[in-house]
Amino acid sequence: MRQVRATHDRRGLRLLPHGRAPAEEAPLPRLPARRGGAALPRLPARRGGWGGAAAVTFFDKLRAAAVARETLLCVGLDPDPDRIEGGAAGAARFCIDVVGRTADLACCYKPNAAFWEQYGPDGWKALAELRAAIPGEIPVIFDAKRADVPSTMAAYARAAFDVLRMDALTVHAYHGADSLAEATRHVENGVYVVCRTSNPGAADLQHLDARGEPFYLQVAELARRVNAAGNVGLVVGATAPEQVAKLRAHSSLPFLLPGVGAQGGDLEASVRAAWNGDPAGCLVNASRSVLYADDPGRAARELRDRMRALVTIAA
Repeated sequence: MRQVRATHDRRGLRLLPHGRAPAEEAPLPRLPARRGGAALPRLPARRGGWGGAAAVTFFDKLRAAAVARETLLCVGLDPDPDRIEGGAAGAARFCIDVVGRTADLACCYKPNAAFWEQYGPDGWKALAELRAAIPGEIPVIFDAKRADVPSTMAAYARAAFDVLRMDALTVHAYHGADSLAEATRHVENGVYVVCRTSNPGAADLQHLDARGEPFYLQVAELARRVNAAGNVGLVVGATAPEQVAKLRAHSSLPFLLPGVGAQGGDLEASVRAAWNGDPAGCLVNASRSVLYADDPGRAARELRDRMRALVTIAA
């Protein structure tokens, strides 16, 4: 994959060389009427469905998208202002273009909150535009890694699910079960608990002994305890296949596997370790390796094909 360091045009979208100031922001394009203009979309069947029908849950939606596309790929939408010009509006245009190139290859998208918050109020507007542009049948995870006391966690969950209309949220478990319950009570939405991260410093705390086993296994056990609604999963870094396997032996919860691509995670080893036969149980995230590829569609297709060669993605 080419490392983007110089100005590059992709359907009129320009990437910045490092050290160059961004151009003045242009207004965001008006999206087609498919989402009703600039307003945040009201997704169907989020609060009880039509006519009293059972609501479609996050994991139902994820499973359906994975099977329909025969893919386990989640694309992270994390714009870097040093690489994309045009401020928040440019970031939205760039990521919407990536969605258009990968929507038949990915079963999920994952915008990271920090990459949009760095643009200030314009970043929230841009995130709303991006959310509205993602096809309704593809679920979206808000990767915010929220954590606090119960009253604050309740506010975080309302912001993610009711305001931003995200399908799932990443959270930390450090505050305990009462805090996690404020997120998991949104039963149609998904909650991924950060368990074993993908960064080099993960072992500093996560591998410490806790009641005779690594701390990350205690986190997995807590996540299991708050999973009464069946809407909880674990974030498990693909950079540590040995820990992925250890967690899969301990837990049947769905896994979100970040770290494939730029972080050097082992896709094949991690998928083999995490796979439990459920297409919603092993979601593999790639961000920079797709986002900044010369051809994001080709990069996504290559990842999808590697996954297809490992497992059968079927209902």
